[in-house]
Order: sequence, then structure tokens, then C-alpha cells
Amino acid sequence: MRRRTFLAAAGTVLLGACSAPTTDRSTAPTARAPRSPAQSSPAAPSTPPASSAPPPPATAEELLARSTVPVLCFHQLREFRAGDSAYARTIITPPSVFRAQLQALRDGGRTPIGTAQLLDHLQFGAPLPDRPVLLTFDDGSATHHSVALPVLTELGFPAAFFPMTVVLGKPDWLSADQLRDLDRAGMTIGAHSWDHQRVDRLTGDQWATQLDRPRAELAGILGHPVDLLAYPHGVWSPEALPRVEAAGYRAAFQLADPQDPAFPLLTIRRIMPPPTWDGATLLARLDAAF
Repeated sequence: MRRRTFLAAAGTVLLGACSAPTTDRSTAPTARAPRSPAQSSPAAPSTPPASSAPPPPATAEELLARSTVPVLCFHQLREFRAGDSAYARTIITPPSVFRAQLQALRDGGRTPIGTAQLLDHLQFGAPLPDRPVLLTFDDGSATHHSVALPVLTELGFPAAFFPMTVVLGKPDWLSADQLRDLDRAGMTIGAHSWDHQRVDRLTGDQWATQLDRPRAELAGILGHPVDLLAYPHGVWSPEALPRVEAAGYRAAFQLADPQDPAFPLLTIRRIMPPPTWDGATLLARLDAAF
């Protein structure tokens, strides 16, 4: 099992590593020629114009070659507390830092995209805007609604949110109503397991609990299917990938490891920008890595 190493927030990037309907690729009907006045018999029924077929899905090699869009991963968005561990302080982003990082993306010419855009690009080669970036949020902190959503709405940025379902409705965690708010605002909601168990350690009935159960719970809350996954701890294993695919996930996001050559869509890499990065540092890191 390939394991990622969490590094302290000394400016070290953690490389590594969601769904919506694909874009409409149909074409407009073709105009018919006018009927000749001399024509004595009724015109034969016209044959409906054939719509252009969507391009075939990409091969694994093509998916890997297209996997150049940086995907950012955030966790809690709040001020530090006295009891926060040194590690926690690497994944907690103060609201002022979060806003500065997103404003830097905007001012630096980065274009946040939605998960549907990214996946259509990876699978079908759909074009993307210049310098795209995808924003994601793990675990289900209530700050994703109170802090992230207002900033994303103000800047017009889409994003994807991956909550654990065991915490929904509990203090300091997202509620079902807040998830629906995010969904109505145009954000993507994906699964992050039921209670944050590493998928490389699951056995027996745990697969259904950690993969099938949260997907069904989120679909029940939102009223539509959920088919994206973010791995707890960002960790996966080659043996887990067929299980993830069989559970109905279209794509899944990890952290740190190289993408699996056979399942690149289930091992999309992400970066966790630490709170020590100001806007200029974030842009420089993205430019260097992508």
C-alpha cells in the first residue's frame, strides 16, 4: 500500500488528489429543402436528423494525460484554538487566510470549475477555461456552510463538498438543511465514507457501511444520486478500487499517491494548501506543480 506522508505546514505541498450530468452534445436539426410546387404526391416523411454521438470515453492513458488540473482540498475553516494539535493546525484554515487564498486565485487568473467540467474533460476531452482549478472540502464541518459558502457565492466559484455522514446534524457539523443549501447553490456533494474509515483496511460488511450507506443517505437528503467519493485520510489501495467502482462511484479523489494506471478516474490527486500559504505562495506553488 502506498501511503502519503502528512508534512507539517512549513510550506510543503501535499500532492494527490465528485457528480453532475455531462454537457449536452446534441446538434440542432438540419433544415429541409422546400417541397416543389409540381410535386403531385405527398412528401415522404422526413427522416429525423441524427444527433452527433458523444465521443467515446477516454482510455486510461488518455485520462492520465489529461490529469493536469490542480484540485485543492480544505478542511475546517476557523481560527486556531488552544487545544489544536500541531497536525490539526496544518489543515485548519483561518477564515481570513481562506478568503485571501481564493481572492488570489481570482486575481491570479485561475478559473475555478465544477466537478462536471473536470470529469467531462477527463473522460471525453471537453474543453476547459484557461488555468482551471477545482475546490473541494472534506469531512463536513459546519464552517463549510458558514464560511466557505458565502465566499464562494461572492466570488462566483463552484466547489465540491465531501461530508462524513455519521456527523451530519451534530454540533459543529453540517446539517441536512445546510447540505441542501450547498446543493441549491450549485455546489457538488459527494461522499466521504460513513465514519472516516480508511478504505485500504475495510473488510466484510464494512464495504457496504462505508461506501453504499453514505451514498444512499446523501441521495435521500438531496433528492438525487451522489456518485463522487473522497477517500478518508486521502488513502486508497489498488484492491479497494474495484469495490469503489462496484458501489457506483463515477470518480474518487485521493491525496499524495500517483494515480492508479488502471483506475485513474478513481484516484484523482489533490493538494492541501496549508494556512501558512498566503495568496502569492499558493499561486507560485500551483504554477510550479502544474
